[in-house]
Amino acid sequence: MQSAGKGFGLVPVQQTNASPPSDASKLRPVEKKPSIVFEAPDLTCPGETISQEEIQFFVDNGFLVKKRLIEAAAVEEALGKTWTYLRDQVPMAGGATAPSPDDSSTWASPEWAPMPRPDESGPYQGRQRIVYGGHTVKLHDLGNADFLMDLVPNHPRVRAVAKVLLGDDLRPSERTRGVYAVFPNAGEVDTDDPERLTRPLGPHTDQVCQQLNACAYLDDVPPRSGGFTVYPGSHKIMFRAHRFEANWSPLPDFRDAVRQIVAEIEPVEFAGEKGDVIFWHGRTVHSAGVHMGDSIRWAVFADFTLDREVLSPEEHKRIGQFEWFKDAKRFAEDALVGEDMWGGWRLGR
Repeated sequence: MQSAGKGFGLVPVQQTNASPPSDASKLRPVEKKPSIVFEAPDLTCPGETISQEEIQFFVDNGFLVKKRLIEAAAVEEALGKTWTYLRDQVPMAGGATAPSPDDSSTWASPEWAPMPRPDESGPYQGRQRIVYGGHTVKLHDLGNADFLMDLVPNHPRVRAVAKVLLGDDLRPSERTRGVYAVFPNAGEVDTDDPERLTRPLGPHTDQVCQQLNACAYLDDVPPRSGGFTVYPGSHKIMFRAHRFEANWSPLPDFRDAVRQIVAEIEPVEFAGEKGDVIFWHGRTVHSAGVHMGDSIRWAVFADFTLDREVLSPEEHKRIGQFEWFKDAKRFAEDALVGEDMWGGWRLGR
């Protein structure tokens, strides 16, 4: 195990690999609600990293949007480097035109080459370094690049927000999940299709260990252009569908909890500007958004956890919870779910 600090109220975690699916696609069919475009209220207070109103909004809804938290110039530079990486590393099908930053006509429904199978062992076991297929590209291999680390998890303003919400004793960040690009879909042309506002939604929660996450936009994201989407308040339901507060530890009613959320909660989609950052509680059900536009949705995803003792890579592999592309490592000790889901959080205190 890798060493870090211990915390009050933590108990040793019995490590097993028994786990139900984390997303609604593996459940019995349930009718999804269309998302609505979220209009973030201005709850900021001049001179404060986060206002008390913002903290309460996060507690109630499980997410918080911080507008223009990252400087536009830094974001634009990062997007330029990402474009270069994508064009160098993601192969196209024979004769297909590669997407170009200077030609938006090349963005809709790119034709990628077949993707290789993931490694069955080693440091990249279980997930390709770059995932490409359909309209989504996940540049995981770019996740530990210095420019992405400086842009999101180690950015002073981003990290300051994480500290106010979660705690000062954050685990040092080692990587982001990389850049996730959602390309336009040339097939979304039927305006009378009743499922065009629900079919793209894939509501799910993340595994391994989840406390606080962040999504940073590398470019403007207009409405209905793949904006990150969450189910407000779902963190409260999913928190109690686990045995432990942060570690992936689903209870028998986990599937029913996901079904309840998908059936009853209206999801919200985040349109926004380059440099906007969405923070969300790790138990919040979320999804890539509906994309009916003609732009590419570029976003960097990052993980924040408190600095505790975590399992080694081999221990993660043994229990089927090895996700090398995330900066979320399973705690060796975790608190059991109790009445107060915020007992281990700072929340400005």
